[in-house]
Amino acid sequence: MLLGVDEFGHAIGCSPRSVRLWESKGIRAHLNPSSKRLLEREYANLNEAGRQRFEAALEQAGRLPQATAEPATRIQISVSSQQGDLLATFDGLRLVVDQTLSRCTVTPARVELIEERVADRIRTYTTTPPAVALAEIAPDFFEVQTISEERQPAAIQARLSELSAALGLLTADALMKLGEIGRANTWYGTARMAADDSPNRQLQATARAQHAMLPYYYGDLGKTIALARSAQELLSDTACDATALAAAAEARALARLGDQAGAEQAMNKAQRLTEALPNTGSDEAFRFNARRLLLYMSGTLTYMGRITRARRIQDEALQLYRDTPVVIDPALIQLDTALGYAMSGSADDGCRLAEHVLDSLPDEHRTRIVATRAGDVLDAVPTGHRLLPSAASLRKLISAEAAG
Repeated sequence: MLLGVDEFGHAIGCSPRSVRLWESKGIRAHLNPSSKRLLEREYANLNEAGRQRFEAALEQAGRLPQATAEPATRIQISVSSQQGDLLATFDGLRLVVDQTLSRCTVTPARVELIEERVADRIRTYTTTPPAVALAEIAPDFFEVQTISEERQPAAIQARLSELSAALGLLTADALMKLGEIGRANTWYGTARMAADDSPNRQLQATARAQHAMLPYYYGDLGKTIALARSAQELLSDTACDATALAAAAEARALARLGDQAGAEQAMNKAQRLTEALPNTGSDEAFRFNARRLLLYMSGTLTYMGRITRARRIQDEALQLYRDTPVVIDPALIQLDTALGYAMSGSADDGCRLAEHVLDSLPDEHRTRIVATRAGDVLDAVPTGHRLLPSAASLRKLISAEAAG
C-alpha cells in the first residue's frame, strides 16, 4: 500500500514537513540521529519483498548511495541472499557496521563540559550538606544517563562510564550520610559496575574503597575488610588515593574486630602509602591526604585501646582541619575522642562531649552517620554508668534525631 507524505510521516512518528524536506533534498538530506533511528526501525520491520521494493524505488530515483559514497550519506541496505554471493553479503554488512561505528549523538566537547561540572561536584562535595549535594548531582546524572543510552564510540563510552561511577559514588555517600542504607548500598553497587565498565583501574579501586565505608558504619565489618582488600589487590602496592584509603579502612575495621596485629600492619601500610602521595591539602571527594589518614588512625587507635596515642592523633587532626570548611570529619574525630573517654572509664565526659558534638553541628549536617557514631559512644558506656544523667541526655538527643 502506497502512503502519501502526510500518512507516511504520521506512520513513523515524524512530522510531514520533515518528510517533504528529505524528499526534496534526496541524498543531500541531513537527518538527525532520532530521525535516522525512526527510518531504520521502519526499514527493519519490512519483509524481504518490501525491502526490495524500497531499494528498487531508491535506485529508480537515483538516490541509492554507491559503495564509494562517504559514510555520512550511507544508509543501511540488505544484500539479497538470492544472489548467493557471500562476499557481496559481507560488503553490505560492512556498510551497516561502518554506519553504526560512526554514529555518535554527543561531541567530545559536550563530554568535556560535563566532566568539568562533575569535577566541580567532586571538589565541593565534602563541604556541601548531603541533601543539597543530591539535588545538585541529579541533573548531571540524568544528562550522562541520557547520552549513555545511545550507542557511543568506545572512547566516549569509557568517559561516560567514569562519569557515572563518580556521580554514583557521590550519590551513595550522600545517601549513607542521610541514613538511607539500602539505597546507598545499591548505589555503591551501581558505581562499581560503572567503574568496572571503564578501563580505569584506579577508579575501580576507588569505588570499592569508598563502598567499604558503608558496612563500617552500618553493618558487616567483614564486608568492609573484603572491599578494602579488593581495592588494594586491584592496584597491588601502587601508592594512590584509593589504595591508601583502602588500607586505612581495613585497619580501622580490623581494630574494631579486635585484630590488633592485623590493624597495626594495615595502619602502617596506610601511612606508607599516604606518605608517597603528592603533598596536597585538597578536601575534594576521593582524595586521601594526611588529614584523612589521621581521621582513620583516630578510630583505629581508639578501638585498639591506645587511648593516649589516639588523643594525640585527634588533637593533631583537629588542628589540621581547623582552617578548612569541612564539617563532618572533625565531628567524627571528636566522637572518637568521646568513645575513648567512654572506653577508658570516663563515661560522663564521653557522653557530654558526644552531646556537644551533635548540638554544635548545623542542622543540615546533623545526619544519621553522626548520630550512629554518638550511639557507639553510648554502647561503650559500662553497664553501671548507663543511668548517668549525661548518658540519659545523650540517649534522648539521639532518639530525637532518629525520630526527626
